Amino acid sequence: MAGILSYGAYIPMWRISRDEIAKGSGGASMGGERAVASWDEDSLTMAVEAGLDCLSGIDPKEIDGIYFASVSSPYKEKQSASIIASALDLRKDAYTVDFTDSLRAGTSAVKAAFDAVKAGTVKKVLVAVADSRRAMPRSEFVQVFGDAAAALLVGEDGTIAEIEGFSSISDAIPGPWKR
Repeated sequence: MAGILSYGAYIPMWRISRDEIAKGSGGASMGGERAVASWDEDSLTMAVEAGLDCLSGIDPKEIDGIYFASVSSPYKEKQSASIIASALDLRKDAYTVDFTDSLRAGTSAVKAAFDAVKAGTVKKVLVAVADSRRAMPRSEFVQVFGDAAAALLVGEDGTIAEIEGFSSISDAIPGPWKR
């Protein structure tokens, strides 16, 4: 049965207290702090870091595909998964896919990886999910959003966690418009 073979994560070292955010926005603090990407970090670089953590001790040439999911990809048209594949030293024929423009991108990528492994078209797929979202000033999201990345290696042999199934409910909800 297909499942998770390995996992990794990356959280930037920079933090900002929500008290400081509240002072600047004039709202109430939610308490605690949030992770903030440095000037040279974005969702792509954080995904690479999470991928490196996930593949620690694993030969990257064994990976058949990389699925990158983000609503804050740094490129408008260029594929990020291919850049991550190169940074992680995956094979040139590794299948690369970007899942974008939806808060469900991460779960969609995991399901697609699971389905591909289950179908037998690939043996191991790395799913890297990362975001560094920008919120409108003074909105509640300024305190809620935090920057980070996670990665899962999906395959069949040597699973540390099984994926027993998926369920999905879809409903059209108006969201933020791109500008």
